[in-house]
Amino acid sequence: MFPVVTYFAELLKNIRPPEHRIKAAQELPPIVRKFIEESEFPTIDPHTRLAGSYAQKMGAGDVKDVDTLVRVPGNPKNNQPEAKRLIWDLKKCLDELPAYLGYQGYAEAEIDVERARRSIHVYFKSQDFHLDFVPCIAPDGFENIIYVPDRGFNKWITSHPIGFINLLNKLQKEHNGKVKPLGILLKHFRNQQMKSRKPKSYWLGALLVFHIQKGNLDISQPLAVLFHDLLDAIYSQYQCLLGRNDDATPNIPDPILGHNISWNWSPNHFETFMRRIKEGRLWAAKALETDNRDEAIAYWQKIFGKEYFPFEVETAASKLADEAYPGKSFISPSGLILPSYLASDSYTPTLPTKFHGIEQV
Repeated sequence: MFPVVTYFAELLKNIRPPEHRIKAAQELPPIVRKFIEESEFPTIDPHTRLAGSYAQKMGAGDVKDVDTLVRVPGNPKNNQPEAKRLIWDLKKCLDELPAYLGYQGYAEAEIDVERARRSIHVYFKSQDFHLDFVPCIAPDGFENIIYVPDRGFNKWITSHPIGFINLLNKLQKEHNGKVKPLGILLKHFRNQQMKSRKPKSYWLGALLVFHIQKGNLDISQPLAVLFHDLLDAIYSQYQCLLGRNDDATPNIPDPILGHNISWNWSPNHFETFMRRIKEGRLWAAKALETDNRDEAIAYWQKIFGKEYFPFEVETAASKLADEAYPGKSFISPSGLILPSYLASDSYTPTLPTKFHGIEQV
């Protein structure tokens, strides 16, 4: 049987966003960002910044949305500008987007603009693509703590999305490029197993970071083992909350600021998530324990979906071996050799060579 690493390499390739979705993610946000910058809506330099899963490079499956921060002047402690009012003002600004793009109204432009709790949602119907624009006060720039408006409470609350991106990049380098792939697998598991009641991607990212920083995962293990161990760690952490009469849900700490980010997790939604985690860790354990190749693959397919997890990897294994030749591969900080499509920024390209295994005398 081929090493499980080959199967998971194929799995990660299969759940990457398709090229047309990546193209939309690259082309649509700059159009709206330019419009906001040129509009009368007050912004200060740097005017906007990408955030969220797309900016983290942790998107799983079909990328259909991109988050963008919009920097505005103000004093969050004095609620200036008023948080609720500013969200309305940004919506009024974006209501003019169809005309800016040369259309006369939403019906022709197929663009919807909606107000959310902390952002304005722009939906390009023809491309089935969503953009969220979050106004923020960033006294010291995007790289430091920012303040985002909460329409419900009409106040500004602290956040640090770029700090989280930087933390992920740091952990990715420290742990041989395994952190983001593991996060992608967790998100894909959620998408595959939960058609509704899904926990937020940021919650999943925070759980991943928590267990890595606590040392609950042996990062030297292959991704298959790490995925099982992550599900097991999450279930073990929160199983004590199940079956209680007080409708308790997890207090997931923000990886940067430490406050509870899952305060609004519905008890019913949390229990559904835990049932899926329990099933997933059981299937993963059975897949790792069996010596039967077909049986193991069947369990992984139950977890990740038949259309994503390969049954045959002969071609992939051949390509993996071919790309591991010097000049086509990369070396991790720990000495692991991987092909180019699995390498991260911390990997070093191997040097081409003409030596073919025969000693020159």
